[in-house]
Amino acid sequence: MPNRNTKSARAKADVSHDTARDGRFGEFVAQTAGGMVDKVAVGLERQGVLRIQLGEATAPEDTLPLTKSLMAGARKDFPGKPLTVSVYDPSGEPILKAHYRPNEGVRYEVAGAEDKVARRTPPDATEESEARSADESQAGTTAKDRRFATWAMEKGQRYLRYVQADLDQHGRLWFGVTQATKPNDVTDLTKALLQGARTEFPRRELTATVFDPEGERIGKATLGLDGQVHWAQ
Repeated sequence: MPNRNTKSARAKADVSHDTARDGRFGEFVAQTAGGMVDKVAVGLERQGVLRIQLGEATAPEDTLPLTKSLMAGARKDFPGKPLTVSVYDPSGEPILKAHYRPNEGVRYEVAGAEDKVARRTPPDATEESEARSADESQAGTTAKDRRFATWAMEKGQRYLRYVQADLDQHGRLWFGVTQATKPNDVTDLTKALLQGARTEFPRRELTATVFDPEGERIGKATLGLDGQVHWAQ
């Protein structure tokens, strides 16, 4: 897991769990995450759900690497089953989810405004409602975002596993590619999505983060106001 020298006031994260096996995994996370995590709620063995509340010392740019590390650990200890890792900020508001389905890889879901209104309490391992499938999750933060995500999936269904949009408010787009997408096609696909987004969300810089079929990040592309696309790995 990513780590920082700074630590929160809490020496070790609080751990709640469903089974003894869940408890061992939760203790491992609490011991290795340091000040990055305040609470760990584990219901992986029966429900396939892990919930993490971040510590005050955790920087925003550490959220995705931490989530990827947690998902990798959960997949190793609980192989062959659907998993959902939900990450919350220090106040208990949802930030990010990672959904794993066998033979489909990892799909990331960025929390939308409606989710934040609906859920402001810290994670609890006894709640089962969070263990919903990726198909039930929102594709965008606003109705306009969701319309764009639907359009993108219809146009690129062979090449896109999912599209998650926060374009309307923050100019951000996330998508995962399928096995049918060749590495050389990723750049053109990303450019096409960003240009399509520009027609719906003009006069602002747009950024797309791209993930491979296993949920690993490929890179990030930004469409500037000058119409040029710039890549960062």
